[in-house]
Amino acid sequence: MSIKTEVLFNNTWNVRISDPGEEGAQSHFFETIYLMLTAYFEGENVRYEFVRKVEDQIKIKRSFTELGELFKFLGDYLDPVSLGNLGVKMGNLGVKAE
Repeated sequence: MSIKTEVLFNNTWNVRISDPGEEGAQSHFFETIYLMLTAYFEGENVRYEFVRKVEDQIKIKRSFTELGELFKFLGDYLDPVSLGNLGVKMGNLGVKAE
């Protein structure tokens, strides 16, 4: 049985984590945050994996098989527009809520 993989959401941004001195200083400390949601199609079953990394450290890694549980969880990490786009993308892939 082969597993088909589809990246449903991927976002990266840099966050300033500290100000080393006076406001307006030229040197600041930044860290990069990565969010990724991947769907794994295994026959009739679909498993979703959410990963949140800060720099090269995995901070959160969760797997879901139920869409309701997935969207409740993602509500803490994605804005409403991204959630809507994600739903459309999943619908185009033929994913159905049970």
